[in-house]
Amino acid sequence: MTKTPAEYVNPYIGTIGHLLRATRPVTALPHSFAQSYPIVEPALTDYYLADKIAGFPIGTDARADECAVLAAFARGGAQGMDAAVSRFDVSAARSHPYCYTVFLEDPGIEVSGTTAMHSYVYRAAGAEKVFLRVGDAEVRCFESDGAVRIEKRTGKRVSHILVRLGRPFSAERRGEELLLTPAPDASGGAVTLYASVSYVSHENAEKIFERELGGKSFDEIAAASKAVWEDLLGRVRVSGGSEAFKTTYYTALYRSFGKMFQFGEYGKYYSAYDGRVHDGEDFYTADQLWDSFRSMHPLQLLLEPQRHRTMLQSYVDMYRQSGAMPSFPSSDGDRPVMLGFHAAALFADALAKGIEADYETAYRGIYRNATEITMLPWVADRPANELDRCYYEKGFFPALDEGEVEWVADAHSFERRQAVAVTLEHAYDDWCAAQLARALGKEEDYRLFLRRSKNYRNVYNREIGFMAPKNAAGEWVRGYDPMRGGGQGGRAYFAECNAYTFNFSVWHDVEGLAELMGGKEALCGRLDELFTTPAPGKYPFLDQFPDSTGLMGMFCMGNEPSFHIPYLYNYCGRPWMTQRRLRTIIELWFNDTPLGICGDEDSGAMSSWLAFSALGIYPVCPGKPEYALAAPMFDEAEIAVPSGKFVIRAPGAGDGRRYIRSAKLNGKAWDRCFLGHSDIAAGGELVLETDDRPSCEWGLA
Repeated sequence: MTKTPAEYVNPYIGTIGHLLRATRPVTALPHSFAQSYPIVEPALTDYYLADKIAGFPIGTDARADECAVLAAFARGGAQGMDAAVSRFDVSAARSHPYCYTVFLEDPGIEVSGTTAMHSYVYRAAGAEKVFLRVGDAEVRCFESDGAVRIEKRTGKRVSHILVRLGRPFSAERRGEELLLTPAPDASGGAVTLYASVSYVSHENAEKIFERELGGKSFDEIAAASKAVWEDLLGRVRVSGGSEAFKTTYYTALYRSFGKMFQFGEYGKYYSAYDGRVHDGEDFYTADQLWDSFRSMHPLQLLLEPQRHRTMLQSYVDMYRQSGAMPSFPSSDGDRPVMLGFHAAALFADALAKGIEADYETAYRGIYRNATEITMLPWVADRPANELDRCYYEKGFFPALDEGEVEWVADAHSFERRQAVAVTLEHAYDDWCAAQLARALGKEEDYRLFLRRSKNYRNVYNREIGFMAPKNAAGEWVRGYDPMRGGGQGGRAYFAECNAYTFNFSVWHDVEGLAELMGGKEALCGRLDELFTTPAPGKYPFLDQFPDSTGLMGMFCMGNEPSFHIPYLYNYCGRPWMTQRRLRTIIELWFNDTPLGICGDEDSGAMSSWLAFSALGIYPVCPGKPEYALAAPMFDEAEIAVPSGKFVIRAPGAGDGRRYIRSAKLNGKAWDRCFLGHSDIAAGGELVLETDDRPSCEWGLA
């Protein structure tokens, strides 16, 4: 029987981490903070290895390790939640984006979970007691009304949670636990727990309940959730290739639409950016922008252009409410995480691809970040300091010399300066700001940011052929080792990877990077070197760089700075090498098993890379309306766009033919290894002639 896109999804893919954090088997609507999954015990991060379940969450959001309320189901003899912990067989659990079902072996209870946008539903066949771990929350029980109202502070927000059971119950508070005992049911029907969450008020929780859950059965809610997923995942239809890889692909696509989370509550929303309740249908936040700007946002822009526009407006709203354009927004306000001011990339990409937005207001926030706020990584909204002035005036972010003690008070003690990575990523952000300034008629700003976009050139040491750190005096740091320098994670100079990776962190000016390296042939040689230079012992290398999983030589597929690198062969006259590398990477590191994601997923970043790359298109530089081309993993892919559909036909690609011999776009010969966003958005057809041997002629135009 043919599966639908949502039926292909297996949320247990990637639930064992190669080194760092694994994924969770999440059931949730796209962009919903209401995420259902088993809370395992002990608290293993490798979910697939767990053999006990302690309960199920109510009220989770961006920090899904925590939940406002934990629900557990038990038989009559259980005296508390500790007794409700049960063994289970993970291989027998049925996990989908729209429904999760597991059998709790000790009490003999089958629990199924599903969600709406702000709501949770759990059906427990055989349960006689329901435990809610509420901690120090304020709880009011209205047994005659069949309702429990819970109020609990969650970060900067207050969770207003309405819980109902599908039958009458009695309630008893026992310290941090609330015991609900449902009335006996002569028919032996399942106990169904319904819960809605509002960050506005209990009254809003009631309205959400009536809108999302009122009068609906578990099966109706799960079916509605499935229909939403079928619509979204069905915007990409693939054929050819193995059934196993279709599972891998649609699971990656599903994971690409987790964040940002929708906190709009049908007319109102609470914002932690000013601590107020606002009128408005939509408000999206919780975005790991350093991770998501590269491919996740471009994918959402392509497949959800209207929702993406709303997300851009949410960034504008967060700026207006707080006075700062966020860099790593969460439901509790901006977080001082990672490096760069990549809202510039988010808006520059939308501008280049024709998305309507309030660019004038967004630019004010982007300009403030670029001229007044420190670029130090992992530091909150702090004023620019002497390090930033070095970047403004000399064109690089200064590093400490070896053994030199940090004297800048704002510098993070563990994350350090990351000086070379900061220079490279802010040079790109400056290029993005320049595109916005030019579109808005701000010529002086445009010239300023365009000049600063060349700052990457100031940290390339031609003598050694690597991006390298300079001290404030402009001298190269002595004793620098491009492979192992910078301490844990390379953080004195880089971010989680070494110079071999960051040598290529010049998305906006690949031609200029090639010139620095000695020309296109030299760039190709450096790419080959990256893929073939072995780690000096994987154990000590990964001990220093634990984010650098998915190693192929020094190339690490498991971390975001590597995402664009295989496509750089397209820029230097060897597109067949892009095709070769990508097929090897995908076949080696992405599959339909619990080990099927080779790095930290980072809330959809890794999966969105695969969702693009398996189609043979990738946005190397957000802010430029084009995609680098490679051979897809399928014989055919149909992408829904506002004007209709764009079809990629590549007969034989699904059987392993990885090279492109010729191409036609809408019936005309296409000799470029790039495709414009407008070519896809307008609808049409790209036909690729594939081969199992490389062609050294196609793609050189």
